[in-house]
Amino acid sequence: MKNIFNLNKSDQKGFTLIEIMVAVAIIAIAFTSVLKLHTQTVAMNIASNFYAKAPLLAQKIISEWETGMATNGSIPPLSETLEEFPGFTFETNHETLAFDSLYSEKPDDNDSLLVEIVCTILYNHGEYHYTTKALKFISQ
Repeated sequence: MKNIFNLNKSDQKGFTLIEIMVAVAIIAIAFTSVLKLHTQTVAMNIASNFYAKAPLLAQKIISEWETGMATNGSIPPLSETLEEFPGFTFETNHETLAFDSLYSEKPDDNDSLLVEIVCTILYNHGEYHYTTKALKFISQ
């Protein structure tokens, strides 16, 4: 029978506590870097998705604004525009610009206004924003 206190080194098997702690630390560092990489990938995916959709939405809003002004003479309600774009909001501003130097001598040519339309698209409560401007001639 062997004495438990007189074990040879060759009889001992397994890992020491230090070896296990070093292995756990290495695995924790590896998982932390993978988690950080995943978080950055998700954020870049959201940003690229926004910057792909925002110009399309801005173009749609500006064209609906222009169509409403041409047909009704007033700004149309644009609430249903955002149904295809959940999480997006927008702001539009318009300003009539003076273009006296462009007027011609014929009175028939002077019946339109030059309007600057500024459309700002917001996503995730303003975390992402995209602004575009358009110049349009609107018939009076």
